[in-house]
Amino acid sequence: MMRHLPPLAIESSRRVLPMADGSAAALARLLLAPDTVDSDGVDSDGADSDRSLATWFRSDPPLVLWTACVADRSDRFKPHSIDDLAEWLRGHLLEALQWHETEGPSQQPADRTELESLGKRVESAVRLADLASQLAAKEGQETSEMAYLHGLLHEAVEWLSVGEAAPSSDVADDLPAWLAEPDDSPATEAVRRASAMLCDEDETPEAARIDLDAASRRATECRRRWLAEEGELAAWLPVLSNKLGRLAALEDEFEATLQSEKLEAMAEFAAGAGHEINNPLTVIAGRAQLFLREEKDPERRRALALMNAQAKRVYEMIADMMLFARPPQPEPETVDLLELVDGVIDELAPQAALHETELKRTETDDPVSIEVDPTQLTVALRAMCQNALEAIGRSGCIEIRIRGGERDVRIDVMDDGPGISPEERRHLFDPYYSARQAGRGLGLGLSKCWRIVTNHGGRIDVANRPDQGAVFTITLPRQQAGRASDQG
Repeated sequence: MMRHLPPLAIESSRRVLPMADGSAAALARLLLAPDTVDSDGVDSDGADSDRSLATWFRSDPPLVLWTACVADRSDRFKPHSIDDLAEWLRGHLLEALQWHETEGPSQQPADRTELESLGKRVESAVRLADLASQLAAKEGQETSEMAYLHGLLHEAVEWLSVGEAAPSSDVADDLPAWLAEPDDSPATEAVRRASAMLCDEDETPEAARIDLDAASRRATECRRRWLAEEGELAAWLPVLSNKLGRLAALEDEFEATLQSEKLEAMAEFAAGAGHEINNPLTVIAGRAQLFLREEKDPERRRALALMNAQAKRVYEMIADMMLFARPPQPEPETVDLLELVDGVIDELAPQAALHETELKRTETDDPVSIEVDPTQLTVALRAMCQNALEAIGRSGCIEIRIRGGERDVRIDVMDDGPGISPEERRHLFDPYYSARQAGRGLGLGLSKCWRIVTNHGGRIDVANRPDQGAVFTITLPRQQAGRASDQG
């Protein structure tokens, strides 16, 4: 059978890449038992596994290219090796590996001639990658791995054009920038030299020391494996991934609903309790001020002043609770989100400097217009950044990334702190949750942030980063509900 990866929806085009049976089976095994095989090819019992995800990545150019395109569009992820991409896919497998139900099964009867042609293309790519990696080895392991990656994807345009009579002129526009516009790095130079070797155009002494025959044998073996039929497990991959994806979406929806209902109940309690506490608190503060005006004894004056200060502190805490419980409705206006974020960064720059932490905005510099209450969103972003500063402690980095879509905008606040435990995540937006990790979201900062974002029709997603740290993602609609009709 000829199998295909989920179509790449790039701008107005839809590119379809072939999928090897072995890769499909490896992905299915990873979905069924994600903890039994590491992405580096080692089973949980320590034995090497020829069926691991990373093993297939090193011999499957279309899978590597597909992952690179998906990772670039999703996270602007720029890999430094094959293993980087395998690890990214491992962490995003369900969200990335989804076939649209209207596209039907991702398989069709095999055309042997077409399969053999694809197999030869795989063999050529693996041979080139192998040679480039050997040539770059003198520059170090990292450069050698980068050369293998670029060598494997050297004919990316041709892979994206599978099924077309000839590669169209705009195919290169569908590639990630790091692949479409290669630099003059040692890794890229190694790929160029490896290509010349295969054309007998590189006769330098260094090239003569490369074992071309061994590389050819390894490439031929990769071609055989790529063409080998795996059986039923590969055939079940589309159904399995789609069903698990729907299950994960339902679980996320349930958790979000549960969290929302819980916080709404807490808000109702805060509103009632705040009103009831304020009445006796006003009496206590008033009497303390009255006695203070009439008291002459210094020791008693200090005691009454402390009583008055603590009453004021309780009043401010109640005011915060009331703001969480009954915040003012947003007064949206069209703003440039980049300017708003840059304003928050400038405001927190002195605080970040005290923490010896870098606070910066990454990615786009193009204006991103959105309808929000700028004052409230500033409060929310400030609270989220302060939460990240407290989590890091000292000597870290916080990155804010803005991704604008057609209907909504996402703001990622990423830190390199200790991350978030499952237990902490369940209570992350609870006011004054006392069992939280020290320095992570104490008080009402994140609670108010959640309230502001949900009042704007948005949501907050929280995840741990693959390496270290946490990422908070605020998703907001570009236009507030009802504004379009009001303006019409």
